Amino acid sequence: MTRKAIIVQVFVASPSDVQRERDLLESIITELNQAWSRSLGVTFELIRWETCVRPALGSDPQAIINDQVGDKYDIFIGILWGCFGTPTPRAMSGTLEEFERAYKRSKSTGAPEVMFYFKDAPIAPSKMDPVQLQQIQSFRASLPEKGSIYSTFEDELSFQTSLRAHLAALAQKFSIVITPTRSIAFTENACIEPISIDVEDLGFLDYVELYESRMADLTTILTVIGNATVRVGQQMNQRTQEITNLQGKRSDTTTARRLVKRAADDMDAYANILAKQLPLMTSSREAALQALTQALILYQDFRNTDKSDLQNLYTNLTGLLRAACDSGKSLAGFRGSINCLPRMTGDLNRAKRAVLGQLDFMLGEIDSIRHNIDNILKSIETILES
Repeated sequence: MTRKAIIVQVFVASPSDVQRERDLLESIITELNQAWSRSLGVTFELIRWETCVRPALGSDPQAIINDQVGDKYDIFIGILWGCFGTPTPRAMSGTLEEFERAYKRSKSTGAPEVMFYFKDAPIAPSKMDPVQLQQIQSFRASLPEKGSIYSTFEDELSFQTSLRAHLAALAQKFSIVITPTRSIAFTENACIEPISIDVEDLGFLDYVELYESRMADLTTILTVIGNATVRVGQQMNQRTQEITNLQGKRSDTTTARRLVKRAADDMDAYANILAKQLPLMTSSREAALQALTQALILYQDFRNTDKSDLQNLYTNLTGLLRAACDSGKSLAGFRGSINCLPRMTGDLNRAKRAVLGQLDFMLGEIDSIRHNIDNILKSIETILES
């Protein structure tokens, strides 16, 4: 039996410093097309200059890319990190020129869909270009004025999580609104390379159950960390009060050192709790959000049903996002208090460094949770509006 599949062309624009993300984009599209081509009748086709532009003569390299890629693609994906790109005769960089072409067409015709991703990850000092970084920041700041919402990511996992969620939402949109003028035929027995994932046989309800289970684990871990943070805060207040009570009295170095040693022991115990719980927090967060994005990908099979469950999920995630933001602020304040502790003894200094290192790790985890959930919420909004 033959069927028709809508081909949705995706053009990716970026400088060379995000080559890894460009490759991930291709692998993700290949993987997810396995589900979309059959359930939605949508196949995404990635357009990138490395594979879609042939050698030719022109006024400049970017002009050749513009001519051969054209303006008929349906989705524009831009990615920036620390390099803005090489200037062209028409723009500050090739990536910017490609964006401006897509943006102009989108404002006048409603297509393509424009999505921009900014990588928020450390850059080696030797690779930093202050001029290019400033250009990126200026461009990023200009996007809201253009009515464009961008996404950020810190690592490969958060990029894949966001991309899967966003493309899943767009797959549903294109399956509803596009007339299949560009299509291909394929047979049910056509040879398709298997998806290289361990859970390829899981369905929508399986992913929902996996998400809920991992979120329950994450909640338990956060409770353990929260209780430990409250406890060490109380202990630090007690030690501070005890040391304060010594002031004005006859100098007692032995007692003061004993109190400081207790404070260091309290902090060491807290750092050890964080060291044990934070890796579990990372794995639970990754598994939960990966399961959720997979569930959203498969949600199109039920898109004509009641969306109340999806609305409830949106509400719950909004609450989780708010809680993550509040936790991040509170933890940042606690970190500031620890950082301000005076350098009284070697034991206290070592314990202080250990706690600060673990708190920095946790703040990074909370920031990852916040970014991932924010991107998933945007995708759910698109699904609810379709």
